Amino acid sequence: MTEIQSSLEKLTFVKPSPAIHAPITLGWFESDDGHETLLLMGNAEHEIEPPSLQTELQILEDFVLLEKKNEQLTWMLDFDGDIVGVGWIELTENHGVKPPSVHLMIGNKKYRGQGIGRATMQALILYIRNNIDTKFVYSRHLKSNSVVANMNRGLGFKNEGGSYLGDNGLEWQNIKLVV
Repeated sequence: MTEIQSSLEKLTFVKPSPAIHAPITLGWFESDDGHETLLLMGNAEHEIEPPSLQTELQILEDFVLLEKKNEQLTWMLDFDGDIVGVGWIELTENHGVKPPSVHLMIGNKKYRGQGIGRATMQALILYIRNNIDTKFVYSRHLKSNSVVANMNRGLGFKNEGGSYLGDNGLEWQNIKLVV
């Protein structure tokens, strides 16, 4: 597996370790901002359940399993020694988004707005460009998340079709980038 590199000196990418990272991700969702983070990620209010260590362990174990099945590549985002988020590449279609698709979440709110999301997306796109035979990279975002929409536009993504309602009742926009 080729290593992934960031343009930010303090940002590194590490493979998920459920036992190590689950308590950290649990902390994101147990924080005062955790509910907001889940909403920004595209969870509808009715889908959000109280966070638990068992749930976070299962999510990270699923990431590891998806990688073993060659369906997803996942990295925890380490910024200057703190795990602050997660970035991943879907290698199969998921939620109507074609592969390969790039996604990220900055779970620790105090690290948002510092260029980590943009640097992560750039690194994921570069990884795809160098390692996956494709002409396009895909993603999606909540139509209401203007911060992410603006970041994606700045990276060169264009809307792919109109917005649509997902299974959870939220309005999404699929996007595509020529690589």
